[in-house]
This record gives sequence, C-alpha cells and structure tokens, in this order.
Amino acid sequence: MTTMTTDFSSPGRSPQAGRSAWRQFLDSVSDACTPRVEDEIALYLARHRDDLPPQVYIELERRRFGG
Repeated sequence: MTTMTTDFSSPGRSPQAGRSAWRQFLDSVSDACTPRVEDEIALYLARHRDDLPPQVYIELERRRFGG
C-alpha cells in the first residue's frame, strides 16, 4: 500500500503558486507510482541473490552496509 501526502496550501505561500490543487494532486499520484531504478535493482538482487556467485553477493552486502 502506498501512502500519499500532498499540501494544498494557499497559492500565495506555496512554491508551486501557478499550479492548481488538482494538478498538484495528480503530480503527487504520478510521482508516487513511478518506481526508481535503484528500487528495481535492489528488488532483483534480493530475489536472485542465490543465483549470484558468492564473491559477488559478499561484495554487494559489503557495499550495502558500508563495511
């Protein structure tokens, strides 16, 4: 489940003053649904970690945890 938040401040105080509340809402929804490349790679590696050679998996874990 994705949590979505948006700010419908008055246009005078908003940094996005020229955009309507509806446009801000639609932009928030579309941004929330766009997967990031890093997330896709992490998901792939998590699913296929047993298929990787041990040296590759060890190096990925080392880099992931900053060791």
